[in-house]
Amino acid sequence: MTAPADRGCVEIRGARQNNLKGIDLDLPLGQLTVITGPSGSGKSSLAFETIYAEGQRRYVETFSPYMRQFLDRMDKPRVDEIRGIPPAIAIEQANPVKSSRSTVGTMTEINDYLKLLWPRIAQAFCPSCDREIRPETARSIADEVLREFAGGTVLLTFWVAVPVKTEPRDFFQFLQQQGYLRVWLNGEVVRADTDAKIARLGARVQVIQDRINVSEDARSRLVESLETALRFGKDRANIIVLPAAESKIANPSSKIAEHPFSTGWHCAHCDLDIRPPTPGLFSFNSPLGACPECRGFGRTIGIDLDRAIPDRSLAIAAGAVRVFRGLEMGESQKDLL
Repeated sequence: MTAPADRGCVEIRGARQNNLKGIDLDLPLGQLTVITGPSGSGKSSLAFETIYAEGQRRYVETFSPYMRQFLDRMDKPRVDEIRGIPPAIAIEQANPVKSSRSTVGTMTEINDYLKLLWPRIAQAFCPSCDREIRPETARSIADEVLREFAGGTVLLTFWVAVPVKTEPRDFFQFLQQQGYLRVWLNGEVVRADTDAKIARLGARVQVIQDRINVSEDARSRLVESLETALRFGKDRANIIVLPAAESKIANPSSKIAEHPFSTGWHCAHCDLDIRPPTPGLFSFNSPLGACPECRGFGRTIGIDLDRAIPDRSLAIAAGAVRVFRGLEMGESQKDLL
């Protein structure tokens, strides 16, 4: 294995690919370098068949033998040594068919890489509340709870739909059969095994999965309870932070705070689903990513009223519409009148 270069550059020693005559060269990293010269001077031999070939070859070698069989293999260039070379991407000269949708990105095929990159680094935000939306897991929720509410007491709940015309007593009996004895109702804990004076239930009820004093020692229990709540809550769960009277952490407002979470591309606060980021959303050749105005062509056809009606003080009969003044469009002027 070649040792990395000491400086921030690619060190090429003894390059003899094709018509290269054993040249030595240092190319700085992170800068724009132009290789220029007359035809046949070895520009492509240096850029593509030496630098790119070696960078791609070393990158492919980092994969397992099983994965390498699916990747294009490049021959080792004729060179004594290349040090400090990173993985490489090459955009070769080509003569693609041009169309009305052609851009620099499509003709160099760089768009194909970009539309795969953007979905991975994109951040989604709720159009209603502007909160960031990201798929959560039980562990990521647990990390946030431990970070934000350490030393406090929280309730882990999940929503359960209540069938229409279901009596509270029947619903509570159903919960007891499933092993749940507490629900969060009207801002307080209500036991399902007592004769609560509840006239009716709403369309949904929060079932309490667990009550936890938040600490690092309770991490495994917290994760396990969250996994169960997310499973029964159809990928949604709620964290209820109890006020200072019932918690060890300071709560200035002394109000109960609820923090909903979701494992999908869903704003748990607004109960709003969004489309997950996909390559199609970042391609103007896709109906998903195309601008609704120009439909991906980058231009629109419209009427410039200042040119169509240059003198707006004129009446229509006096030729206010400029294009209708000539003999060719005279019939349209008559139709307009």
